[in-house]
Formats: sequence, structure tokens, C-alpha cells
Amino acid sequence: MNRERRLFIPILGAMLLAALAPASSAAAQERGDLDEAHRLPRFDRAGQLKIVQFTDTQDGPNTDPRTVALIRAVLDDQKPDLVVFTGDQLTSASRTPDDVRKAIDNIVRPVDERRIPWLVAFGNHDEDHTPRSGLDEASMLRIYMSYPYNVNRVGPEGITGTGNMNLLVRGHHSDAPVFAVWAIDSGRYAPAKIAGQVLDEDALLGWGWMPTWDWIKHDQVNWYTRTSEKLEREHGRKVPSLMFFHIPLHEFRTMYDNDAYKRAHPELGLVPQHGVVGERNEDECPGPFNSGLFAAALERGDVKGIFVGHDHVNDYVGNYFGILLGYSANSGFATYGLGGPENHRMRGARVFQVDERDPAKVVTRMVRAIDYGIQ
Repeated sequence: MNRERRLFIPILGAMLLAALAPASSAAAQERGDLDEAHRLPRFDRAGQLKIVQFTDTQDGPNTDPRTVALIRAVLDDQKPDLVVFTGDQLTSASRTPDDVRKAIDNIVRPVDERRIPWLVAFGNHDEDHTPRSGLDEASMLRIYMSYPYNVNRVGPEGITGTGNMNLLVRGHHSDAPVFAVWAIDSGRYAPAKIAGQVLDEDALLGWGWMPTWDWIKHDQVNWYTRTSEKLEREHGRKVPSLMFFHIPLHEFRTMYDNDAYKRAHPELGLVPQHGVVGERNEDECPGPFNSGLFAAALERGDVKGIFVGHDHVNDYVGNYFGILLGYSANSGFATYGLGGPENHRMRGARVFQVDERDPAKVVTRMVRAIDYGIQ
């Protein structure tokens, strides 16, 4: 399978002023006319919150029309209160700043024109075009933030990554936060060498395998912990939440393997305890190091689920010691899928339902392009 994982070496360059311009003057004006209360998500009148996750749209300015059709179909069918894009929105196909703007507009305009609050996290491919377009994540984030219904923030100063943020979701009849959403930049690629050792040497020589993707850094974990503690002090309780980013954690593999082994050996009399459901069609691709984010979330007790993309043909979810760990299969039609006649079968989006009366309980499922007749 062609995994389309290309090593990207960042280059330094002058930022183009055009990159910092809004998507359109009309959009900028509309955003300016909307106060924050009208842009932020809330629970609806029935006390329900619905979130849709799109991931790995991974295309350029000539976005595959099936990808856009899928986004529109899911939005019209599910009518979410919040949309989260979890990285690899773009590829190297964009050559100019205008290409980048067009590629972005193709996937986010369907959300914005429906006046649905939305945000993005970045993946490992989002800067693949940077050497040619001159636009890095910070520039792209400015473009995303120029849309009226985008709720991204620049992120805390001095913390690794672009756009790390926490979004509070208010109740329908109250301004008190009932739920929260975390978005974290999980990075791009690991350095080629660390302490004189080459990360991908084994793979190059034809034996073994060493992951070369990035990992969430210690300062990001500390930022999450400090922010979580601050929210608890301010509101007198822990705020239940979902956390979204692109590259999976090592715990995903541990959880899946644990349940799979017990299912494969019923003679041992061991009961799979994580309730894993869904498909795993490729190995998990985390970074080379476990940075401790899961342990931090477990200790804090506010994160009820961690959801990622990155591995296009995985969509499983399980409960790992009280925290849901799950994938959304990819949403983009221009990238690798299952291959063969079933290549596009898994493409889709993940839907989350949260009840205001019990916000610590999150229900989730996949919807697929084939459900909407898109193949």
C-alpha cells in the first residue's frame, strides 16, 4: 500500500503578506459583525450536542469533488453543532498562496456557509506545500481564522505547535460550561537524528521498523494539565471533554492488541475488556516516543475521549481505562484507501453525541460516503 508518507524538511523563508489576508473581505466583515456568543457552539434546545470529525481530506486546489460532496452530505444529514478537522487538510499539490487558499476554501466553505462553528488541528502533511507556497501553519491558521464561523485560536505563546486550544461549550439555557473540546497540534516528522542515532535506519536497511512521525511534546502535555486544573478551579468541577489531534498515541495499539489477543485465544478464558469495535486495516503509526499525554489525561479525569486520523483505513474505537480511544477513517478521496474494488469503502466522518444531562458519556459512530451514494 502506498502510504504517501513523505519526509518533509522545513525551510525558513519570508512570510508573504498575501498569506495573512482574509479569505475574502466579505468573510472578514461578517466575522467582525458576529460576536463570540453567536460563533461558539452550545447544546441545543433538547440538551444535545453533536460534533462531526472530518480527517485527512488531504488534497490541493483541485479538490476531488467526492470529498466536497461527502462533507456537504454529512453536514446536511447530521446537522452538527460543531465540526472538527483533525489534520492533513492539504498536501504538496498547492504551489502558490492562492492555491492554498483555494484548497482550504474547498473543504471549509461548506461548513461555514451553513453557519456551523468549526475548527482545525494540523497534521503531518499540512506543510508539505510550504517550500513552494511559502505558507506555513501559522499563515494557514490565519486563513482559517478569517472565516466567520471558525473558532480556532492562535494558541498559547511558547508552547510547541500551532493552534493548541481548549473550547468551552455552554449549556442551552446557561452560560456555564458543560463540555469542552481540546485541539492539539501533534506535529509533523521526527528529527532525522537524535543523540547521534538515526530514527529510520532499520527501515532503510530492510529489517525492523522505526516510526518517523512526530509526537506531542512535554510542554504541550504540561499546558493541557495546567489549563485543565485552571478550568476546574474556575468552575468548581472538572469539565468533561473530547480531545482531537492527528497522530495516534501508543496506547491505541496497546488497547487494540490487548482485546484482539483475548478474542483470538478463548481457551485462556480472558474477557476482552476494552470493547473495541470497528476496523483496523493498517498498523498504528504513532511517533517514536510516548510523551505521556494519555497518562496526564487519565490522572486529570476530564478527557472522556481522544480521537485522531492519520491512519486512513482504521476506524476502531474502544474504552481504555475510562477514556475512549478512536479513529475516524479518512474523508478525502484523493488519498490511499483500502485498495482494489473496496478502495473507497471506509471513507467517511465520525459523529459524536453528547447529552447535557450526562456530558461525561459520549456516544460515537461512523457515517460513510457510501451511505450517501458517494463512491
